[in-house]
Amino acid sequence: MKERNTLLIVDDFEFNRLMLSDTFSDRNVIEADNGQRAIEEYERHKDELCAVLLDIMMPVMDGFGVLEYFVENKYIDDIPVFIISADTSDKSLSRAYDLGAADVIAKPFNIRFVRRRINNIIELYDQRRELRSVVDAQKQILENPSK
Repeated sequence: MKERNTLLIVDDFEFNRLMLSDTFSDRNVIEADNGQRAIEEYERHKDELCAVLLDIMMPVMDGFGVLEYFVENKYIDDIPVFIISADTSDKSLSRAYDLGAADVIAKPFNIRFVRRRINNIIELYDQRRELRSVVDAQKQILENPSK
């Protein structure tokens, strides 16, 4: 199984993207400044990505539009999407979690805690993918014992 070590950071403010990129300097980082570009980058790099860090309020397409796209295309179960936003109203939090966000992180944030939370969830998703691969391989053996 190919290792996924790339983050997609989506925020319309360059400073926020830079700060998050620096925080995850041990990983490859791809950036997008709006939701439409995020989808384009996701489609281009989806087999390399380990997580998406997504702002809500952006031009062209907001973060909820990206989440809806991920749900419609069944991507949301395969990759953790973290909402990183100043909008932490109950309505926005509920909508983000209802659409499958792995976590919601409020801006401004503590870099050390954000790094830990994101890395922990990435590790869980990696383990889940690995377990799914093992189960699929065992299923193949049971369904085709002569091969």
